[in-house]
Amino acid sequence: MSTTLTVRMDEDLKKRFSEIAQSVGLDAPTVMRMLAVQTVRDRMIPLSLSAVPPNDTQELTWLDEVRAPWGEW
Repeated sequence: MSTTLTVRMDEDLKKRFSEIAQSVGLDAPTVMRMLAVQTVRDRMIPLSLSAVPPNDTQELTWLDEVRAPWGEW
């Protein structure tokens, strides 16, 4: 049996949330269901989906610092 969960949010937030869900190939209701399933399964609020590419700047800076003593590669 299915039931309905109504979530109230600002119109702009809903639009931006839906755009991000679509950018990873999902719709907003599916993302909400995924959040609910994983939250119940893991007994914590998890779910890390991102439409933003990872920021490699910090990693590259760390690599430069590590290899600095050996000079240019």
